[in-house]
Amino acid sequence: MREEKIINRMGRGRGRGRGKIHMKRIANPVSRQVTFSKRKAGLLKKAHELSILCDAEIGLIIFSPSGKLYDFGSPNLARILGRYQEFSAPREYCIQKDENIEMLRLELEKLENLTSTLGKKQRNITGEELDSLTLKEIRSLEHHLNIGANKIRSRKEKIFVENIESLQREARSCEEDNAALRKRLARDWKVLEGPIKVMDIVNDHQLEEDRDEDATPPQTRPVVMRACEASLNLSLS
Repeated sequence: MREEKIINRMGRGRGRGRGKIHMKRIANPVSRQVTFSKRKAGLLKKAHELSILCDAEIGLIIFSPSGKLYDFGSPNLARILGRYQEFSAPREYCIQKDENIEMLRLELEKLENLTSTLGKKQRNITGEELDSLTLKEIRSLEHHLNIGANKIRSRKEKIFVENIESLQREARSCEEDNAALRKRLARDWKVLEGPIKVMDIVNDHQLEEDRDEDATPPQTRPVVMRACEASLNLSLS
């Protein structure tokens, strides 16, 4: 009897335990979201524990049903992805990558040698480090310097000629402006010359009138003044 009770208890315990979960999509959206949140947290926790306990490098990427990203990397996800690409890349790609690196290294050496050669030539042009040059190299350097000096002189002379021509054009322009101003002044003077002569006549007449004031009858003075004013107005018009 005692054994039957123990067996019954064990059977009832197994019956009340967690049953087997069928792996299929959860139809209820709320239940699906709750299950995702719980299992996602557990998965991230397990990955973190595994990386600490076993000193393992672990990378984990999760996208939720709504498209939200969750990731975990130990020590960091970028390093994990880099290692994954190295291990998963085809052998042909690795060989091509090594060949490209070798080509870049050779190209870099060529550029460094070219830079060194150009720097030495630049110093030779300024008169430095000439002791290591042979007679042929010195003659070649002298020839190139003479060619460069001739080109510099030619360019300098051309600039001088251009500046002189520009100054000559400016001088001619100033002369033309001065001539135009002289013509304008002469024209304006001719316009003013008539009224000035009339004013001189009026002034002379006024002086004569002042001298002969007693001799001129009073009734003739307004007539003379009106004649002078009419002459002045006619000249000004």
